[in-house]
Amino acid sequence: MKKLTIVFFVLAFMACNQNEKWKDSSLPAEERAEALIKEMTLQEKVRQMNMTRGDYLKTDDKMDEEKIKQQIGTIGLGSIHDFYPKTAEEYNVVQRHTIENSRLHIPVMLMEEMLHGYHTDGATVFPMPLAMGASWNKELMHSVGKVIGTEARVNGAHVALGPTLGIAREPRWGRVAELYSEDTHLATEMGYNLIVGMGGQDPSSPFSMIAGPKHFAVHSAPITGSNASPVLLGERTSRTDFLPVFEKAVKEGGALNLMSSYSELDGVPCTGNKWLLTDVIRGEWDFKGFTVSDLGAMRFLWNVHHYAENPRDAIKKATEAGLDMQFYDFPDSMYQATLVDLVESGEMEEKYIDRAVKGILYTKFVLGLFENPYITQDRIDKYYHSKENQKVAYDIASESIVLLENDGILPLEKNKHKKIAVLGPLAAEAELGGYTHASAEGVSILEGLKKASPNTTFTYEKAANIVERGTAIQPKYLFHDNGKKGLKASFYNNMELKGEPVLEMIHDNIDFEWPWNPYPGVEDDFFSVRWEGYIKTDVDVKGWVGTTSDDGARIYINDELVLDAWAGSTPIKKAPYEFKKGKKYKLKYEYYDNQWHATASLRWSKKDNGIQNAVRLAKEAELSIIVVGENTKTVNENRDVAHLGLSGNQLEMIQAVAKVGKPYVVVLQNGRPLSTNWVSKNANALVEGWFAGEQGGYAIADMLFGEVNPSGKMPISVAKSVGQLPVYYNQKPTTIYRYVDEDDKRLYNFGYGLSYSSFEYGEPKVSVNENNGDFKVTVSVDVKNTSKVDGKETVQLYVRDMISSVTVPPLSLKAFDKKLIKAGETITYSFELGKEDLKLWNQDKEWAVEAGQFNAMVGPSSSQLQTIKFELNKSYKL
Repeated sequence: MKKLTIVFFVLAFMACNQNEKWKDSSLPAEERAEALIKEMTLQEKVRQMNMTRGDYLKTDDKMDEEKIKQQIGTIGLGSIHDFYPKTAEEYNVVQRHTIENSRLHIPVMLMEEMLHGYHTDGATVFPMPLAMGASWNKELMHSVGKVIGTEARVNGAHVALGPTLGIAREPRWGRVAELYSEDTHLATEMGYNLIVGMGGQDPSSPFSMIAGPKHFAVHSAPITGSNASPVLLGERTSRTDFLPVFEKAVKEGGALNLMSSYSELDGVPCTGNKWLLTDVIRGEWDFKGFTVSDLGAMRFLWNVHHYAENPRDAIKKATEAGLDMQFYDFPDSMYQATLVDLVESGEMEEKYIDRAVKGILYTKFVLGLFENPYITQDRIDKYYHSKENQKVAYDIASESIVLLENDGILPLEKNKHKKIAVLGPLAAEAELGGYTHASAEGVSILEGLKKASPNTTFTYEKAANIVERGTAIQPKYLFHDNGKKGLKASFYNNMELKGEPVLEMIHDNIDFEWPWNPYPGVEDDFFSVRWEGYIKTDVDVKGWVGTTSDDGARIYINDELVLDAWAGSTPIKKAPYEFKKGKKYKLKYEYYDNQWHATASLRWSKKDNGIQNAVRLAKEAELSIIVVGENTKTVNENRDVAHLGLSGNQLEMIQAVAKVGKPYVVVLQNGRPLSTNWVSKNANALVEGWFAGEQGGYAIADMLFGEVNPSGKMPISVAKSVGQLPVYYNQKPTTIYRYVDEDDKRLYNFGYGLSYSSFEYGEPKVSVNENNGDFKVTVSVDVKNTSKVDGKETVQLYVRDMISSVTVPPLSLKAFDKKLIKAGETITYSFELGKEDLKLWNQDKEWAVEAGQFNAMVGPSSSQLQTIKFELNKSYKL
């Protein structure tokens, strides 16, 4: 009996050890994840598939112990978003509760936004991605990634919701600024280097994190440029142009999260697309991480795409297709209960749950969360927004500047000019772009100029408006019953203003932006509001009344519908109207919110003398620096446009200043490429400064005064008009522009950019080595700096397969290199090409390199190239 007891004890001990092998940090992450899944109940598994909101853990922006208990519970949690803890203790209290109050002690992941910097107060803000793409500097992108990864991880973030990987071929799209380039190779290299910088060599390091590229997979080419519109592409174009940016991020960059997109590909919504979410990423790329929906994208399967019958069907289809985690799609309890019931009822196999949970747990093991779940305040204090990090922001901003036009006026000589007029709506304002924390601050160009040339007097006038939005109607003009101040607001939890209001209150005026639900009891989305009252002014207002809204709005005055913007979002919509001094006007303003944040503003016209003031200052100065462009009201998520010119009255202002007859330099600060036809022809210089990040004002000012030699190259082609679109450089051979009213030339070509240096290219050379079923093509060229100014030059290598079984573009970027060349110095650039560079997706749906002739083209831009031919004698399968 004693022997049997010992044997039983040994067997039980061995089984226990076997069951808890997931605790063994020496084992591979995949093996640990598989072992842990075997110990989990179905309820514990589906809890890992859920993301909850960090602001639900707080009251009045302070951690709330009861809310933490309520939201996290006792069976663990997959991830938290929108938390952004302000201290180590805020993070640790949540992580500690998650671990100590769950049976298996599984830590929670923080997944946060970091498009161009960790998205919270005080983090380093880098230029927008399209700007960084203009740097063509892979090493700098790695440094940017390292800063973002370090600042985020020391603050407790583990997974980045980014970068945005796509191909920037639709400039009307409001999110084009989030992409790196219209070209697959450039976008791939810039995104890959950022991701590797974020993750480092060891994602479990307290200074590294995991990237979550979005929006998988072809979200960046919506028809009409409208956000989330369908993408009309076939498999070949998807594979050759759009998927490679994600493929390298996954296979070589260590990305372990992919965010599925709102859009559809060839009729199948991406969030329910098995070919994308299972066959490609798991079958072909061996993706071991997890997928997450874009905010509400799983819900889109039901209420937008009509691909699913109801929420239950949407959850089932998305999960079976390969989606692993929801992003605020449905209430937490409903989502989890639905998954459990789908399995227990036999409608869905549990293997889909196990697949999802395995990827989530694998990521947590790779991050080292089971061994080191907590953070320390001393690391935050040391590494957050350090001087070194700010230097990286300055460097990438400096190298992103593209000099488009220069008649010799630049660089300006320091302290030579006694007075310079600085004009424009962005001159004294640091526009940082979308997905920037509301409290983020940057250096304006005006500030930078004052530092760059301290003995010069700079006069300033805003002069123009990016969007002629007038002003919000002030509270002093608004009242309700018996002259009481403010308007009556009635909220409804539907978009039709139906039924009884769920909340009634008084608002001073109408000028709101709500990121989530406006007030307790009102839904986050799909609500409506009616404001009622009166307007009475103390001055005559002759002009217009209008609205700014992210969704539908309409205005009634004296019971007459004077403005109808019920169809949807508009930065500003106006209707002519005249208000007489002292007269009372009955007012009703109605608004509904469909998705995401809610914006509603009642506005009217206001006289502005900015242009006249700008002309006066230009006359008094020796020259003018005019800063114009865009802001997040015109280029951002859900800020798509039908026109690519300067908006508002900016061009009118530039033309008025030009008539003064004195020199002027125009600086653009923008997210998308702008059609600046008149400015390009008439300005003494034109600078593409982009949304340049927190240090952008210093970088641009230093470039204007010669401390920085511009080395940026356009990462995207610029159209002369919307009618030319699409204008990306590597279109197929049959793409021909034959317009009656427009020529066939782009305003600026891909890869173009001027310098204060001048460079001379030698004759390119090529060699081919085919051996043992492989080949190597080497292309080289000498470049000499023929000026007296040290400068950086980016040499670009393009290739064309001359005869192929499927059509290919006349040229495609395959390699590039950016080097510093000192004055008078000659440097050799050398590039090697292999199978991955010359492959195509053939008619048999296989990757292959086909034998035959190729053109290699080398130069400073896609339109300034020298050609050299080479030949492959054999074909190669990949």
